[in-house]
Amino acid sequence: MSWYDNNENWYKPNYSQPAPVQSAVQRPQAKLPGNRRTRIIALILCAVLLLGGIVYSVLEADWSDSGTDEDGMPKSYMTYFEDYYSSASKTPSSIKLEKVADRGSLTLQTGSSGAAKLSYNEIFQKCSPCVVGIKSFDGKNSDSYSWGSGIVVSSDGYILTNTHVIDEGERATVQLYDGTTFDAKLVAADSQSDVAILKIEKTGLTPAVFASSKNIQTGDEVCAIGNPLSPDYSLTMTSGIISATSREVSYNGAVMNLLQTDTSINEGNSGGPLFNDCGQVIGITNMKIVSSFSNIEGIGFAIPSDTLQSIVAALMDDGAVYGRSTIGITVGPISEKIAEYYDIPVGLYVSEVLDNSDAQKQGIKKGDIIVKVNGKDAHSTSDIAEEKSKLDIGDEIAFTVWRSGSTFDVSVKIMDSVDIYNAK
Repeated sequence: MSWYDNNENWYKPNYSQPAPVQSAVQRPQAKLPGNRRTRIIALILCAVLLLGGIVYSVLEADWSDSGTDEDGMPKSYMTYFEDYYSSASKTPSSIKLEKVADRGSLTLQTGSSGAAKLSYNEIFQKCSPCVVGIKSFDGKNSDSYSWGSGIVVSSDGYILTNTHVIDEGERATVQLYDGTTFDAKLVAADSQSDVAILKIEKTGLTPAVFASSKNIQTGDEVCAIGNPLSPDYSLTMTSGIISATSREVSYNGAVMNLLQTDTSINEGNSGGPLFNDCGQVIGITNMKIVSSFSNIEGIGFAIPSDTLQSIVAALMDDGAVYGRSTIGITVGPISEKIAEYYDIPVGLYVSEVLDNSDAQKQGIKKGDIIVKVNGKDAHSTSDIAEEKSKLDIGDEIAFTVWRSGSTFDVSVKIMDSVDIYNAK
């Protein structure tokens, strides 16, 4: 069995990053010019007929309908934290595509580290044949579909894309650069890493060449080729630089370590390649930051190629990614000022409990406050992470939980995340 390679620390435990301390009378908003609020939206597909997407907010609050006190704060601390720590749905992807009978074998092709630098036109001419468009239909006989991108990764029809591109789809097709279309079957997918592998019955394809993402530096020139908005804009090329080589972004109950780029990427680009200046794939685009209150440009993200190598190897070997331990909860710290304001203990607010987790089975609920972990005060997410790091899958971690004025102790078994996300 292949285990997930965590050498790059890409996957992190199922907890939120610490939030900034705010005064009791401040509304929890992202600090942006003009006090505007932001949200992060996964770039899946701007479908022609079906709008699909994974949307989640970061410190976005609208309490106008929930009732506020004289300070303008929510009357309930649970309402406050529900908005403060609102995030992506933790529900595992529901992929209904027909699966291949045999996963076969696949190794991502790696290029030379000393490859020659190419012009943008040379990159387009060389690499556009490895970029595909993907339609994910919400019914086997329906004309309603979602639209995304993908990468040809073998000459015999393996396609790499994002899991969210095909989420909820019952049928999928792949459109090659020359416009020909083929039905696609599912090889394997992992909702936590947002990586999926499809297969079409076609040979003689031009596979993408990958480069290691560990050598990327901030300021390196990059470009993307994808299919933004609709098939009308297939094979659109945009360019930019690497803005950051390791940006932590919460997604699906974990923290993804992503490349950040100012390259223009839009709905429909998800699953498409991000190239270095040699025409080698260093990541696949999957997210960007947008705002309902202002124009935010040039903050996009891509899953690093080294992460893809590990995930693809695990999916091809086992059909799933094993070895990632999780407690099954998402938590965030409660500041002393907020604790005093609402007369609640300082601790870690439980903003999400994953279905099929032992935490759910043992009765931990959204809105609970964890005040101790293994007998030690729990004031920071790192307090749980430190205790969890000492344990293995199958071990138990002990929590003291506050709920509605009372405390109780509960032990929760640490699980392999695949047993939660792949549970039927």
